[in-house]
Amino acid sequence: MDEVLDVLDGAVREDVTRYGRPLVGLVVGGPVHLIDPATGDAYAEVSVEDSGRFVVDGYGRTLGASGVRATIGSTASSLSLWLSFPGDHRLPAAAAHVQEHAPVRLSAKHWRRWTPSRTGDGYRSIRIPSPLAR
Repeated sequence: MDEVLDVLDGAVREDVTRYGRPLVGLVVGGPVHLIDPATGDAYAEVSVEDSGRFVVDGYGRTLGASGVRATIGSTASSLSLWLSFPGDHRLPAAAAHVQEHAPVRLSAKHWRRWTPSRTGDGYRSIRIPSPLAR
């Protein structure tokens, strides 16, 4: 790890690939487990199994799972969260609880509700207003 951080530290910020991406980067990710603060348990009916292991994107993220990915690069860094909240009346309180305890501000723009497709063989997403908007 020290060697990787030394390479990042020694990289010239202007050095990028021909596609404009950082020449050097470190990507670290892992699962996040949201819990219901009222019970201390995982939210009922919010799991990969409850969602049929439906894959939502090309990164392998599945509906019902939450995670974090940090990218530390020679030209830029980012933090990406994907959080599977309950999609019913519990959503506003759950989002507010996470926002109160998160060291970052949750986006006001990137909220989606996933509903079963008409054929029942998958899910579709629709944008929704942030449950944190007042």
